[in-house]
Amino acid sequence: MTLMRALCVAALLAAVPAAAAERRFALVIGDKSGGAGTRPLRYAERDARRIFGILTRLGGVREQDARLLTGASASQVRAALEELRAGLLEAKGQGDPTVLILYYSGHAKDGDLRLGDSRLPLTELRDALRDAPADVRIGLLDSCQSGAIMRSKGVRAAPAFEVQQAQAASTRPHGLVLIASSSADEESQESDELSASFFTHYLASGLLGDADASGDGKVTLAEAYAYAYARTVGETADTRAGAQHPVYLYDLGGAGDVVLTELAPARGALVFPAGDEGVYVVLDASRRAVAEVAKPRGGERRLALAAGNYLVKKRDGDALLVGDFTVEDAQVEVADARLTRRPLSDDPQKGASGPRWSMLGAGGGQFFFDAAARNGLFPPAALAGVELGVRDDLGHELAWGLDLNLGGGSSTLRLSGVTPIPVRFGELGGGATLWRDFGLTDSLTFALGARVAFLFISRTFPGHAELPQQSFFTLTPGLQTALSWQFTQRLSAVLRGRLNYLFYNVDKPQNLGFFEAALGVDYAFGL
Repeated sequence: MTLMRALCVAALLAAVPAAAAERRFALVIGDKSGGAGTRPLRYAERDARRIFGILTRLGGVREQDARLLTGASASQVRAALEELRAGLLEAKGQGDPTVLILYYSGHAKDGDLRLGDSRLPLTELRDALRDAPADVRIGLLDSCQSGAIMRSKGVRAAPAFEVQQAQAASTRPHGLVLIASSSADEESQESDELSASFFTHYLASGLLGDADASGDGKVTLAEAYAYAYARTVGETADTRAGAQHPVYLYDLGGAGDVVLTELAPARGALVFPAGDEGVYVVLDASRRAVAEVAKPRGGERRLALAAGNYLVKKRDGDALLVGDFTVEDAQVEVADARLTRRPLSDDPQKGASGPRWSMLGAGGGQFFFDAAARNGLFPPAALAGVELGVRDDLGHELAWGLDLNLGGGSSTLRLSGVTPIPVRFGELGGGATLWRDFGLTDSLTFALGARVAFLFISRTFPGHAELPQQSFFTLTPGLQTALSWQFTQRLSAVLRGRLNYLFYNVDKPQNLGFFEAALGVDYAFGL
C-alpha cells in the first residue's frame, strides 16, 4: 500500500456527509521520566501540551471533557480514564455520538508504558480503550517500541487506512484505531532542532492544516496518519537510529472517516498562497518549531494557529527566507515576496541543540531578618545587578549563571547609652548559581537552584570622623527561585527571590539570614 493510495483515500473522504454533532473526550499524557534505566526525554511534556491545545482548540474537545497529565503515575492515568468513562456514559445516556482520543508521549519498554517509577501495561491500555463506552476510540502513542500494542490481528505497517465510502447517513464510523509512532522493535526519536519528537511534530503540523490534502478545511484520521507517516519516515531516514515507521491497528466499522480537526473555527491562521512552494518551518516566540508546511505549487495551504507572534523560515538554495508574522483574529498571508532573504548562517534555529546564553538586568531590594541588624548594622538596601546565564549546556535541564550586584542603604545605629549614629551601608557582591528550569507553559518557566556568593561590605558613619570606616569580605550560600515570562523571541520578564545566609564576625559572631527580591528583564542572545 503506497502513500499515493493514502492520498487517494483521503480525497474520497470529501464525499462523506457531515457528521451529526458529537461529544468528544480526550486524555493527553506526557511523561519525560521512565524511571531506572531510562534517560529523561526532553520534549515529551511539551509534545503533550501541544496536542492538548490542538484538540481543545480545533478538535471539538471541550476543556471540561479533556484531561492533561504530565509527570503522572499509572494509578493517576487509570483514575483519569475512569473519570472520562463516567462522562462517556453520561453522554451515551443522552444519546450523543461520542469519540474518545488518548495521546501518550513518553517511555515504553518491555510492553509497558514507563510512567516515572510506575508501569502501565500496553495490553491494559489497549483493553481500556477497546472497552470504553465511546462510539470511536482513538489511541495515539509516541514512544519507543509503542508498536508492541499492535500485537493483535489487524496490525499493519502501512501508510494508509482503508476507509469505506458512506452508503447511508446512519452508517457512522464506530470502533477502535490505534496509531503508534514506531514499530515494536524501533526507537521513537526526538529532535533538538524541532524541540519535539519527530512523530508528534508532524502529527501536530498535519492537524493544524498541512495534512488537509482535500482542501476542505478538515483534517481526517486518514489524512493525519498518511501525512505523519510520510514526514516521519522521510525525516528520520538519515538519522543515526534509522528510519522510524509509524504503524496502526484499524478496527473501525461504519462508513467514512473521523474528522480530527476542523480549521474553519480557528479565528486566525497563516495562509500560504497557491503560487509558492517549499517547506516552511513556523517558530513561536521562543524560537521553537510549532509546525511545518510542506507545500506544493498550485494549492493554497492554511495553518490554523493560536494567537501570537511567529517567525516563518524557508530554505531557498543557499539562502534563507525569513519573516515575522502576528496571528490574531484574521488570516495572514505568508508569501515568499514578504520574506527577507538572509544567509543560512542567520538561521534563527541554528545551534538550538547547543548552549543558549542570556543576560539578565534586575533591580530590587535586600532585607535582613534580624531586627537589630536591620535597624543598624545592615539596613534594608536597594540592589541592582546583572547575571549571565547559560542553558542547554549541562544537560538534565540544568542551567548555570554568574552574577554581579551593587547596592546600599542608610540607617541610624542605635546602641544602648550612645547617641544615635547615622550609618551608610554599601555592598558589592558576585556569585555563581546552578538551577533547574521547570516549564509551566510554553512561555512561563519556574526555576529553582542553589547559589554561592562572595560579598564585600563597607560601612561609614557620616559626621563621626572618630569612627573608622568598617569593611569586610564574607561568604553567603543560599537558595534561588525565579518565575519568568517570555513575551518576545528574546525578552523575558523575571521575578527572582533569594534566601541567603551571611557569615558575620566583625563586632561579634553573628550569622544572619537575609532575603533578596528583584524584578528584571532577561535578553537571550544565544538563540
